[in-house]
Amino acid sequence: MTASGELRFSIGGVVLALAAAGDVSGFAVPDAYELFRTDDQPEVTLRVAGRVDDQEWSAEEVFDSGGLWKMDRDRDRWVIRMVSPALGPDPYQTAVFESDFTAGDIFTDTPEDCGELLPFPLRYPLAEVIMMNLLSLGRGVLLHACGIVDEGRGLLFVGKSGAGKSTMANLWKDEKGAMILSDDRVIVREKEGLFWAHGTPWHGDVKLCSPRAVPLDRVFILAHGRENEVVPLDAPTALTDLLVRSFPPYWSPEGMGFVLEFLGRMSRSVPCYRLDFRPDGSAIDFLRAKQGA
Repeated sequence: MTASGELRFSIGGVVLALAAAGDVSGFAVPDAYELFRTDDQPEVTLRVAGRVDDQEWSAEEVFDSGGLWKMDRDRDRWVIRMVSPALGPDPYQTAVFESDFTAGDIFTDTPEDCGELLPFPLRYPLAEVIMMNLLSLGRGVLLHACGIVDEGRGLLFVGKSGAGKSTMANLWKDEKGAMILSDDRVIVREKEGLFWAHGTPWHGDVKLCSPRAVPLDRVFILAHGRENEVVPLDAPTALTDLLVRSFPPYWSPEGMGFVLEFLGRMSRSVPCYRLDFRPDGSAIDFLRAKQGA
């Protein structure tokens, strides 16, 4: 749909407000984000405008993803530049944030054929870069994971690309009593001593997501196998496995310290396992039997 004015989205319990500014009349909102619309008070306010060609920042590069984005530091502000080889050497999107990421401006090139409307400003990967920074300031962690609610129990299947997150989501999607939070990106936060898995709009190939959250019952590090098998992981091993499957802020010593501490507490509080699984319905029967044991 096309929207104008201020829009609010609650992702992982963090409410972000998008407000069109300048000569921008609105932008298209993807269907996945519609599920995350809210009227709650925003914690983060983002102003969205067309590209400002004459704006300069005396920024120092602090991180280069080697792909679509770079992170710069401009005194007490952060500058995120989105680039694409298909669009030339100049950034097609630049976002400038206050040091705590609770306020910022997003400048986006407007394609000639879209008039005054902008493409959705929080498209991949900017939204995830914003969220990994916000979470690392004491809020939580973003993980490469498929999150499942199975009869009220929170199951997290964590894995790098190709590990089987989409396969696991396809196995669960039609199961009675089960719901998919996301098949690719899950936010984990702590509340009153419990670790909660939150769905995100950043789905993968299965294209399923939910704004719901559930307390985590178990965490599984995914691996393909000929047979279904779970191997308990001690806390240090689980911490290492989770860290390399997370989105940590490498450019921030304070943020990295928080992520390590958070994952350490999570791995001590929630049972963690390595899961070898067959890509068929037997994996679900196996996991449900283990949960009931």
